[in-house]
Amino acid sequence: MISRIVIAIALLMPAVSLAKETCPLRNNETELTINRVMRNFGKYFADAETVARKIGDPWDKVTDQDIEKGIAGLNISIACAEAVMANPTESVLPSKGGLMTDPKEKQELKEYYLYFMEEFRDALVEYRDLLVKTLATPEAQRDYAPIVEKNQEVNNKVNKAHKKI
Repeated sequence: MISRIVIAIALLMPAVSLAKETCPLRNNETELTINRVMRNFGKYFADAETVARKIGDPWDKVTDQDIEKGIAGLNISIACAEAVMANPTESVLPSKGGLMTDPKEKQELKEYYLYFMEEFRDALVEYRDLLVKTLATPEAQRDYAPIVEKNQEVNNKVNKAHKKI
């Protein structure tokens, strides 16, 4: 039990240090863009979704490595959301805003998007914390239902944002 707690604490430490990092860029990219942010969300959130998928699959067992990878992916997704909130330049805002001519509508979109990013980041933090707590719990005592619920909640937030933004 003590070793699981130590592992959980060690996994949370990168979350603190990631606050100083930015969202990863790919080769030849010089600045963070909305396309990169969304690609990173998809790429790194997928690791946490794999955990939720495996929970419902009787043929595919969730491993500690799956959970660790999910935590690491969520840490990167959290860093991406924080990077957008810290520096909401035109390049990280929805492209729909560039097509708007009314400054008031454009500002409303930006405010909604930043509000969404904050809500999304908070949901990702909660998701990560659920995975950390699960990893620290002995396997026989793990309750996976909250992970599946949180995964669905995050996906619902994303679907709602895609309709609005």
